[in-house]
Amino acid sequence: MMDDRKVEQEALDWFTRLQDIEATEAEWRAFTDWVAASPRHGAAYDALERLWVDLDPVEVAVEPSLITPMANPANDDARPRRRRGWLYPAAGAVAAVALAVALWPHMADQGDLYRTTDQPLTVRLADGSNVQLNRHSEMRVRLARASRHIVLADGEAAFDVAHDAARPFVVEAAGREVRVLGTAFDIVSHDDAFSVEVERGVVAVTARSATAPVRLTAGGRVRQVGDAAAQVDAVDPGAIAAWRSGVLVYRAATMAEVGQDLSRYFGKPVIVSASARELRFTGALRIADEKTMLAQLRDFAPVTIQAGPAEVRLTSPGEG
Repeated sequence: MMDDRKVEQEALDWFTRLQDIEATEAEWRAFTDWVAASPRHGAAYDALERLWVDLDPVEVAVEPSLITPMANPANDDARPRRRRGWLYPAAGAVAAVALAVALWPHMADQGDLYRTTDQPLTVRLADGSNVQLNRHSEMRVRLARASRHIVLADGEAAFDVAHDAARPFVVEAAGREVRVLGTAFDIVSHDDAFSVEVERGVVAVTARSATAPVRLTAGGRVRQVGDAAAQVDAVDPGAIAAWRSGVLVYRAATMAEVGQDLSRYFGKPVIVSASARELRFTGALRIADEKTMLAQLRDFAPVTIQAGPAEVRLTSPGEG
């Protein structure tokens, strides 16, 4: 019913706003008033919380030592709190979700496969969600009555997820799960690099070896390369997935990060020397053919470029 959809959307809006560590006391008072206005409001919010955390804690933890927390958590305990029982989901619900996740790869219906080469692809899913699959990427989509499951096998994709509280939307990539409600976000999973950036809404990023999810709101990012510590920081929501407009935007990015991106676009290794990996680059590269993109990089980045048929090498100036 339309009224039910309206209440669900309001609950999602409140849930999203209250994940922000900067949520004000006035917002919490307004939320309390909203819950008190109707039993349906509290029921919808509770259902949302249960959906959000019906995850096996053994499966979803991120090792605390691997996380660099976002700035300013100091005021987190100062604001009024609604009950936090959602941190301890019922064992039965956890078991049901864990069983569904465990069985999914072995089911006969593996869903629809999408693969790109030199051009991106826009896919509108049957649930109303939109996915933009970047170049040289591959994903598999399986939509079921009670769940929506995506496997991003390689590459990058930007998701704009249709809200459906009854069907969690889960993206699996690089040994991690990204669990969302109604939101927009971008995922990169290529070689040993992984990142999630949130444009709108809330997502939970979990690792198979971890004990608790990392939650991100709009402008939040988590990224990890190889065995290095995962980093959680902030980005400009307006610049997320700028590749959809034909541009790669960098703000004080390391040349190692730039090289990882170019490797995906060129379809061959871009090797960054040890002395050049931490050099910083701020600017924008127009997405084009390899020759054009390297010409742009040569003009603005602090590196020397050697391009060959099998690989591209980026070195620091003056390096032998």
